[in-house]
Amino acid sequence: MSELKVAVVGCGGIGSVHMARWANVPGARLSAVCDLNGSAAADAAGKYGAAAFEDRAAMLAGGGFDIVDICTPPNEHAAVASAALAAGAHVLCEKPLARTPEEARTIVDEAARRERLLMTAFCHRFHPPIVFARELIAAGDLGRVIMFRNRFSGHFAGIEDRWFSDPEVAGGGSLLDTAIHSVDLFRFLVGEVRGATGRVGTFLPGLRVDDSAAFVLQSEDGAIGVIESSWATPGGRNVVEIYGTAGSCIVDYDSGELTYRTADMAFAQTRVVEGVDRFQAEVEHFAEAVRGTRPLAVTGRDGLRANEVVAEVYASARAAG
Repeated sequence: MSELKVAVVGCGGIGSVHMARWANVPGARLSAVCDLNGSAAADAAGKYGAAAFEDRAAMLAGGGFDIVDICTPPNEHAAVASAALAAGAHVLCEKPLARTPEEARTIVDEAARRERLLMTAFCHRFHPPIVFARELIAAGDLGRVIMFRNRFSGHFAGIEDRWFSDPEVAGGGSLLDTAIHSVDLFRFLVGEVRGATGRVGTFLPGLRVDDSAAFVLQSEDGAIGVIESSWATPGGRNVVEIYGTAGSCIVDYDSGELTYRTADMAFAQTRVVEGVDRFQAEVEHFAEAVRGTRPLAVTGRDGLRANEVVAEVYASARAAG
């Protein structure tokens, strides 16, 4: 395959992150960017030497894109993905894959029908310390994993003025936007989810979505996961903890350190795991999958399954009143 032709739809915060990473991928060229804000599209296009568009249909009409990277708010994911797939492109789509499982399923089914690759942008799977933790688990160094704990939290300043707080656009709050990463990490490190229950809350004034959530997952083989997320806690914590019958592994996103202990270690060891930035590794992986040099590690079905688990937590919270 010749040089990969890449288009990014959505030039906001995460779109800026993706564009910067695509610029570093060998054999790929960021050839077009699209945003409803014409100034944002023009600025990005000027920075990366790409064509600027405000209308995605006009952009896709030109055709020839190998990859369309969707970095829009969730309410646009299904429509943009469908159009990109129909145009023959493979699709990398930011999380959550959609606002609801039903929307997510339409994207997954369309990709299968078009025989195109669909990857959900679960970047944490590519975070070097998480990769290290996964290797420990796969090697049996932690024994059987029986408990998992994860908290992603902090203070989301100005959330009330962002699309994240609009339920029609976002589909949900902290649970759907932030903790969906946590659901995928549980599935990636521990196993498939067989049950989920939890609670959500809104503590910041004026919000119409949840800004905090706590829930419990159980894997098909019985492992327990406790997950917490919040946009309302300035003294937040960002950590993943994995406990097995023979050892443990703690990934501290705040300090950048990983602490682990296996059965043959007298004391826990703390280290910094070096590696490629997770967003860079994510887009490079997708480029390789499109080229056919490696299988796709994160799929649209992973995004759909995460949507389903989050929906189950929301249903549990509603039932509890």
